[in-house]
Amino acid sequence: MAVQEARRYGEHTTACADCAPCGRTGHRRAVAAFLARRDELAAGHGVPAAVAHSPVAARQWVSDELAQSARAVTAHGREAGLA
Repeated sequence: MAVQEARRYGEHTTACADCAPCGRTGHRRAVAAFLARRDELAAGHGVPAAVAHSPVAARQWVSDELAQSARAVTAHGREAGLA
């Protein structure tokens, strides 16, 4: 596994946010995580039972979850841009 990770990052043995290749990789992972979460919520999976009974509460919860994920994508994008 470590060899595969080293190949993925070129000469790096760990992912660092200070270089462009690692920053772009982190951003791509954040985008992929956002899209997976969006698709999961769109399919109705992952909504807590406490809010699932109310369509308004469920929509607000989903909106908050996606906003939080979008902020993570934005942060990774900034880091990738700075690298």
